[in-house]
Amino acid sequence: MGWKPKLTPGLYNLDEYEKIAGVTIKVFHEAPMLGERVAAGRLPPVEERLPENPLVMEPWEKIGKYGGTLRYCEFALEYDHYLRHINDAQLLELAPSPSHHRYNFVGSKVLPGIFEFWQASEDARTFTFRIRKGLKWSDGVPVTTEDVRYTIEDVALNEEITSSLPLLQENHPKWVRWGGRPVKLEIVDDCTFRLKFAKSYGLFVSQLVNWRWASLIRPSHYLKQFHKKYTSWEKLLPLMKERGYKRKEEWGKFYNSLEPPTWDAGPFVPTAYPNVFDYPSLDPWIHISQPKPGEFILERNPYFYKIDPEGSQLPYIDKIHRIFVHNLKEENRKILTGKTDIQCQKLRLSDCPLFMKNRKKGGYKVMLLKAWQDQMLMFWLNLCPNDPVLRKIVQDVRFRQAMSLALNREEIKESIFLGFGRPAQIAPVPGSAYYEEEFEKAYAQYDPDRANRLLDEMGLRWDENHQYRLRPDGKRLTLPLLHYDLTPPASPGAELASKYWKAIGIDVPVKKVDVRCFMELQEANQVVLSVWWLDGANITDPFWYQGFHDTTPKWWQWYITDGKRGTEPIPAAKRVYELRDIIFSTPSEEERIKAGKELFRLQAENLWVIGTVAQTPTPFVYSKRLG
Repeated sequence: MGWKPKLTPGLYNLDEYEKIAGVTIKVFHEAPMLGERVAAGRLPPVEERLPENPLVMEPWEKIGKYGGTLRYCEFALEYDHYLRHINDAQLLELAPSPSHHRYNFVGSKVLPGIFEFWQASEDARTFTFRIRKGLKWSDGVPVTTEDVRYTIEDVALNEEITSSLPLLQENHPKWVRWGGRPVKLEIVDDCTFRLKFAKSYGLFVSQLVNWRWASLIRPSHYLKQFHKKYTSWEKLLPLMKERGYKRKEEWGKFYNSLEPPTWDAGPFVPTAYPNVFDYPSLDPWIHISQPKPGEFILERNPYFYKIDPEGSQLPYIDKIHRIFVHNLKEENRKILTGKTDIQCQKLRLSDCPLFMKNRKKGGYKVMLLKAWQDQMLMFWLNLCPNDPVLRKIVQDVRFRQAMSLALNREEIKESIFLGFGRPAQIAPVPGSAYYEEEFEKAYAQYDPDRANRLLDEMGLRWDENHQYRLRPDGKRLTLPLLHYDLTPPASPGAELASKYWKAIGIDVPVKKVDVRCFMELQEANQVVLSVWWLDGANITDPFWYQGFHDTTPKWWQWYITDGKRGTEPIPAAKRVYELRDIIFSTPSEEERIKAGKELFRLQAENLWVIGTVAQTPTPFVYSKRLG
């Protein structure tokens, strides 16, 4: 008959699992490669490596087998979206959705993770958390509340460190000073702590399911060697010089160069952070080597805190091999020749027929999964660019309405998404408490005549050849669209949109750059227009219509620093920030939904971001070796 799950697939504390399932897990098992190290005296027994109350993962189908190396391809040096989701220890987790075996961010139950227990006060100002007793970092050192204290008091509240962060990583001072005053940390014991905020923080627990928040617990025993509070200048300065920092005043930048950027976005990869091989982790796999730039190998974490229902320590897979490729074409060749084991996130739907045709020869299987984002192709404008003339143009809502009306979404659906999905504006997904049909239909019709009338009303006249429109200063109206290989339909989608916008007189030259170049330009507020993907259901996401973090960094900087830096937003955008604070602070779900609907209504009226086609599938290619 085989193995059958005893409980609903998900995550359970061991004591809870045993009680509900009516079983007792007395014996723990480990991977053969770790058993050999135990036998050789190089590693403690598995019982000593696991926490006292491990986290049990109830699988969907069956118990796995130990061994093997999982290969995947990535064509970026500085970041890795695959690794972010493969290798992600989280403070708290979400219940997976049974409909498509993925996380459902709308109303999902919060499950234990690194924290085995949490509790919020009725006014949502005080939160109590308990770290798993006996939990250890990947180097075997116990995880304690000192790691939380260090993170909050010595890093998050250290202005020398936070002021040295790049503009687009300035997101943690806001939460740590929620309500205008520093959060109060109360250490109860080695595993238990409380956070007391100056005002209600109703969404705080929900935020902790996000992978970015794992860095609330940092390996203080490792990081203190780089912190001037704990290490003398005599020892620090030589370390700083190795990283290119010669002056004491540069210490904040030096410290940030050694930390993974998980306060904001991006994975911890050796190309960007060479000390990754020494950095203690709580993730299931840890970096062990880098054969060449962009390529690296990870090995199972012997102290990982999860087990399966039979008491076997996870993960099952011994190693992960990240293979660097230069572009999507090279990645596709790896798939077709069977030289990668799993690919999904960056695959184009238009390549699915090619994958299907060659699956027998390549030794892989192909599935169409619901995409992990509601819209795989959306466009965003920087509404506070450095150019004052362009700023006035893009801040006129008629301009954004015209850009949206110029897009032929039916053609985009057919040519890029093979007919899948439905034309839609950025909006909540159907079934969400925030959903209203009018939100996704706002300016989502193909109406180039109306688009032209709106631009005419703005006074954006045509040039003498009636080829392009002119700015008030007489220059051609040009919006360079910069992007890097993030969302699969980015390049073809950008080229198609450029054609539509040219038809209404807007010059949109498209240029693909590498991710480092893009981030540097974005940091300098020089990206005016780009293409991305978006999870419309996630109201906590700060990046798009909910906070302008990526689209309009000058506004985000103004918000995150309480007006001390950046540029004051236009009134409608300021209302977005007011609503954001209500959504995050209120303990009332009814009040949160009311504010959320107003937030989406502002998106529908102002088109902070422009959607194209919603709920498209994505190809999932996996080796037959995986089952």
